[in-house]
Amino acid sequence: MKIIICLIISFYTLIAKELYASFNVEALNQSKLSLESIGIVKEIKVKISDHVKKGDVLLSLDTSKEEIALQNAQNDYKLALAKFNNIKSKMTKFTQVQNFIDKQSYEDIKTEFNIANLELQKAKINIAYYKNLIDKKILKAPYDGIISDKTIQVGEGVAGVNQILFKIFSYPEVKLILSFDEKYKDEVKLNQEFIYKIEGKEQTFKGKISLIYPSIDIKTRKIYAEAKAQNLTPGLFGEGKIIIKD
Repeated sequence: MKIIICLIISFYTLIAKELYASFNVEALNQSKLSLESIGIVKEIKVKISDHVKKGDVLLSLDTSKEEIALQNAQNDYKLALAKFNNIKSKMTKFTQVQNFIDKQSYEDIKTEFNIANLELQKAKINIAYYKNLIDKKILKAPYDGIISDKTIQVGEGVAGVNQILFKIFSYPEVKLILSFDEKYKDEVKLNQEFIYKIEGKEQTFKGKISLIYPSIDIKTRKIYAEAKAQNLTPGLFGEGKIIIKD
């Protein structure tokens, strides 16, 4: 009998409290995209409502001048490398006979070697510089998402970081912004289960509380929390219950 009573007590102890919460679906990230560089738009690869992956090219500016400069830098590197290898070979030979030649001759070839090495390093830096200029004229998606707005056309000019070219929001990862009564502020904890439905839909979803806002909304007397979700369109809303185990 004692065992049965203990089991009954344990059962009721495990009964969870359900706390009502409404929610709105929002994008996990929303960004206004621009380019640091200035120039003329050469190509646009996306349109509004397109789904993109992180790293996808959205837009590129004309880089013909930079490509010519890069080719010149690469040619300069080849010349600098040939000069360096030639002087390096001479330096090796001079080192082998250092004790049999005058000191000035050795110092002269050593200086030539150091200068050739510096010229080679400078050529490498120039190549990296022009590659970086070209890369900065390409706009890529910062994360998986959907293009929500486009404000530029092929052939138009781009004036720098203050000019917004695209707007994007993250997808399929989204977040639910939950609101519940302030009197439950001490009962809601991170990782508690949230069971919910989208308004007008019968399907039930599950998530976990990932963030609890530290303050109370003075207008509504509500507390807000977040739960992560996937494949829900931002702007949807619904209701659910936070499962609070005693």
